[in-house]
Amino acid sequence: MARHLLVTNDFPPKTGGIQNYLYELWRRLEPGRAVVLTASSHPDAPAFDADLDVVVERVASGTLFLPTRRARREVEAAIARHRPEIVLLDPAWPLGLIGPRLSVPYGVVVHGAEVTIPGRLPLVASSLRRVLAGASVVVAAGEYSAREARRNAADRLPPVVVVPPGVDVERFRPLSSEERRAARAELGVGEHDLLVVSYSRLVKRKGMDALIRASAALARDHPTLRVLIAGEGRDRARLERLVRRTGAPVTLLGRIEEAALPRVVGAGDLMVMACRNRWLGLEQEGFGIVFLEAAACAVPPVAGRSGGSAEAVFDGENGVVVDRPRRWRALARALAELLEGPERRARYAERSRELAETRFDWRVRAAVLARGLAPHDGFVPEAAEPGAAS
Repeated sequence: MARHLLVTNDFPPKTGGIQNYLYELWRRLEPGRAVVLTASSHPDAPAFDADLDVVVERVASGTLFLPTRRARREVEAAIARHRPEIVLLDPAWPLGLIGPRLSVPYGVVVHGAEVTIPGRLPLVASSLRRVLAGASVVVAAGEYSAREARRNAADRLPPVVVVPPGVDVERFRPLSSEERRAARAELGVGEHDLLVVSYSRLVKRKGMDALIRASAALARDHPTLRVLIAGEGRDRARLERLVRRTGAPVTLLGRIEEAALPRVVGAGDLMVMACRNRWLGLEQEGFGIVFLEAAACAVPPVAGRSGGSAEAVFDGENGVVVDRPRRWRALARALAELLEGPERRARYAERSRELAETRFDWRVRAAVLARGLAPHDGFVPEAAEPGAAS
C-alpha cells in the first residue's frame, strides 16, 4: 500500500525543469511511501525506471495531461491497486480537473504558469478555482507559485506546502584552482579574465539581449570581460545579430552537454540571467534553478526580478536582483559594481555555497516535502534506533 499517488505527465526521462523537480524530490522520499503514475511515451522509459528506487507506473494511453475519461480511469485503476490516502495531481490545471471526481482525496502541485495564465482567463479561472478549493493540500514550487494559487483561490485555498526547487550540491560544487584553470582553457578564456556565464533557453523572457547590451557598454572599462551564453532557442539568431552590431565580448556556445555544465558554471566569476516579465505578467520566471546551480558552484548569481527569481537569489547576501532588468543600463550598473569589487564577489561566493548546502540541497527540500505531506498521506517515519540523534 502506497501512502500517496503522484499523477503527472512530466517525469524523466523526458527533460525539463518540472520533470527534474518531481524526480529529484520524489526519489528522495521514504521507500514505499509513493507511487508515480506517469506517461509512457518516451522510448527510454523502461531502462530509466529499472534504476529507480521509487515505484513508477506508465499508462498505456501514453499521456496524462488532459482531464479525459481515459485519464480518470487510469488514475482510478492505480487507486484500486495501491489504495493511497491521497492522490497528487500535476499539473493543477488542466489535469487537476479530474480531482473532484476521484474516489479519494486529492492535492495538486503548482509551478507557476499553469495557475498564472488560466487564472487570468475568465472562461477558465472559475474551473481552476474549484480545483484549488477542492484540494486537500497544495504543493507549491516556491512562494511565487503559492502566491498565484492563493490569488486564484481567494480565501478557499487548502494548506500549502512550499517546496522550492533545489540543487545537487555534489554535482554542482566549487572548482579547485587547477580545475578552474583547465575549464577556462577549454572555453578559450584566460585565467585572469573577468568571466560572466549564462545559460538557459534562448527566449526573450530570459533577458539575454540586456546582458549583451550591458556587456558591450562594460567592455570599454573592462577590456578583459568575457561573456559566455549557453543554450538554444528561437531567439538565438536575433541575439547573434545583436552581438555583431554592438561588438559585445559575447560568445554564444549553443547547446552544451549536461555533464559539462558544472565546469562551465564553475569557471565563471558571475552567473547572470536578467529574466523579466512579458505580456503583462503572463510570462514570468517560475523560479530559476540556474541561480541555485551557480550558488552551489560558489559563483555569485545576478537575476532580474521576475516571478520567483528573487527566491533563488538573496539580494545583497549572495548575489544581486536587478529590479528593472528590461533596462540594460540598470543591469550594467549592477554588474560594474561586482566586476570592480572582488571582495564583494568573494563574500557572495562563500555565502552562496553555504546557502546551497544548508537550504538549497535537494535533500533539505525533500525533507520539507515529506513533513508537509505527512498530515495528508498518513506516513509515519520509523522510530529512530535507541541512542540515535534526534
